[in-house]
Amino acid sequence: MGKATLKYIFSIYLFLSFITCGKISSDSTNNRVDYSDSRCWFGANQDSINKKVDIFYVVPTCIWDYTDSLGQTQHNMDIFNTQQRQMVDPSIQLAKNILADSCNFFSPYYRQISMDSWLSLDTALIEKRFKLAYKDVADAFRYYWNNYNQGRPFILAGHSQGAKAVIELLKHEITPEIYQHLVASYAIGYTITQEEIDSYPYLQIAKDSTDVGVLIGFNSVTKPEAVSPLFKNNTVCINPLNWKIDTSTGVSYQGFTASINPSIHAIVVTGIDEDKYYIPSVKVLLPKGNLHVEEFNLYNQNLRKNVLQRIRAFHEHFLQLN
Repeated sequence: MGKATLKYIFSIYLFLSFITCGKISSDSTNNRVDYSDSRCWFGANQDSINKKVDIFYVVPTCIWDYTDSLGQTQHNMDIFNTQQRQMVDPSIQLAKNILADSCNFFSPYYRQISMDSWLSLDTALIEKRFKLAYKDVADAFRYYWNNYNQGRPFILAGHSQGAKAVIELLKHEITPEIYQHLVASYAIGYTITQEEIDSYPYLQIAKDSTDVGVLIGFNSVTKPEAVSPLFKNNTVCINPLNWKIDTSTGVSYQGFTASINPSIHAIVVTGIDEDKYYIPSVKVLLPKGNLHVEEFNLYNQNLRKNVLQRIRAFHEHFLQLN
């Protein structure tokens, strides 16, 4: 899927957000999601589980505020609403196409918070609304671990809001037993503070392309002032073009270059046209020059290759321990 395609998908998200309003059949935000119901998983988990490694993927923000059947404004996804799923599915499919070549793919629908919530830039409001989203993700992960995993190594992955959920899973759901099976965690397009790293033992930050049990995180901009205002306190960044954490320059398969700016803990990309990725409707959150929406497309080959690298490294590490 190319850059233009993802931009088109995002435009469809905007369009669908308007035609969805007032057509929600029911509001399920007050109920617990039953993840034994296959409808609560992308693709109903109907793919054959025939690979040696799993990936548990949490999708980014794809919905907007909407009006439910009672005329009330809702800020969390109705996961059984067909039109809202149509907003979410292309993003899940994109991640599956890039990350799951060698993995069994599991991605839960969850009551993610709306884009409107993020655009408020109100961190207290965001955290309040995110509690419901994270409850679903945690419930889904527990169900996955107890019913689907069957002792296989696994990867956690998420982008944007999904990355936030992955970070919270590492903080609150990963036990020593589970951690032994964790190949790596890709938490792309979010923020992690030094205080969090110091406080949670499984927030082990990646330093190269093959370390395992680590968290891989980065944000991309064309200029320092384009960093999202919500990510100003971020301290985690690895360059997916060369898997370095220094300021060396990496070259992409697509021809652009990028290096880490240590003052903003983000990747600064050169050689692309920032106008192609600018979305005025979300500029308060993602200023011009912010490449957040395109990160999976920009680094698709690098991510695909790195998943395989870390899986091989995990198996080698496991053999050395035994």
